[in-house]
Amino acid sequence: MNIDCNSLVLDYLVHRCYKNTAKALLKDITKLEQYIYIPPQTKQYIQWTLLDARKSLIEYIEQGNLVCAFEIIEKNFPVLFEQKDSESILFKLRCQHFIEIIRSGSELDAICYAQKHLKPTNHKLKEQVREVTALIAYKDPFQSQSKHLLTQERRQALAQELNSTLLGLHQMSHQSSIEKLTKQHVVVNKELEMIDIKEKKIK
Repeated sequence: MNIDCNSLVLDYLVHRCYKNTAKALLKDITKLEQYIYIPPQTKQYIQWTLLDARKSLIEYIEQGNLVCAFEIIEKNFPVLFEQKDSESILFKLRCQHFIEIIRSGSELDAICYAQKHLKPTNHKLKEQVREVTALIAYKDPFQSQSKHLLTQERRQALAQELNSTLLGLHQMSHQSSIEKLTKQHVVVNKELEMIDIKEKKIK
């Protein structure tokens, strides 16, 4: 595998928090010159402790354990609480925590949590509160019109959004180079197909 390929693969592995595989790849790059020529931005974000923290965050959110997720944020990414740009993702996490309390069947705890933590500061956040607190109105939320809030897909989407936010905080791209190239490839192929269709019509 050449240097460019090594860099692309390593970039993807770190973005996706595949620590062991990333370390194994680095170990296999036996020539020092190869490691030197891995782009500087790639070297900068190989911070294994923070990678572990991001991985744990993703896992906890996907498991519905927002208590542990917030503990990891406070310990490893306290800057998230200090930046105005992070307000939206933090509020989404609190909304998800509320949802997980509802999932556990504790309506009283959910109401107390909402009163303490779900205090929106703008219209967009108010809409989020209305959406999630509607779950309280249903005897069986899993059979309600709001059941989409309880899906695993929602947890996964939130986990990936948080991961992207944390990557941005550390001056890293929200997407790996491979993912960007793949999207560009799809766009270029579509454009070429459109050009081909137009050319055939002209003929």
